[in-house]
Amino acid sequence: MLNKFKNTKAYLNNYSKELVKLLKIEVGRNRTRSYASGTYNSPIDATGRLKQSIEAISKDSSKSIKFNIMANDYAVSVDEGRGQGKYPPIEDIIDWIQAKPIRIRDAKGRFKTSSDYEVRKLAHNISRKIARKGIKPTNFITDAINKSMEKMNKIGAAVGKDVSLNLDDILVKAGYVKKGENYIIKKNE
Repeated sequence: MLNKFKNTKAYLNNYSKELVKLLKIEVGRNRTRSYASGTYNSPIDATGRLKQSIEAISKDSSKSIKFNIMANDYAVSVDEGRGQGKYPPIEDIIDWIQAKPIRIRDAKGRFKTSSDYEVRKLAHNISRKIARKGIKPTNFITDAINKSMEKMNKIGAAVGKDVSLNLDDILVKAGYVKKGENYIIKKNE
């Protein structure tokens, strides 16, 4: 039966592709975040891995059509921020430091060579501060969804077209019997 809802499926497929495109744009856009130490205006995807990981996956069976948007597991943390009290993974911070790239300074403010030890030490300090203070939300997912909702609100036309094309099957499946041009509820005898 769901195979007959080709308009709805095509609409949802296009919508999910559009949402993926919007998510990738929002991830790459500069985001302003304010902390006690200052205000930062920079992209939120330093390594580019988050943007690369965003994709739409469709699954359909005889009873349902599903479109999932998938991304790296930390996407929600980047979107919603991170509360105090939990240490983020050191290895992820090391990757971020190396991708950014962050230049390490000594106590006098001079640049130092970034040895593995120095990078790990910096990553540990950053992780500790995140656990102490948290990270502000970026809301990139929310922004992309809000921008795409206008298109999603127009899905009614596609669904309506599919329903009108499949009305006979829908009514029969709901328990009606067609008599001429009319439908009568099937009586249990």
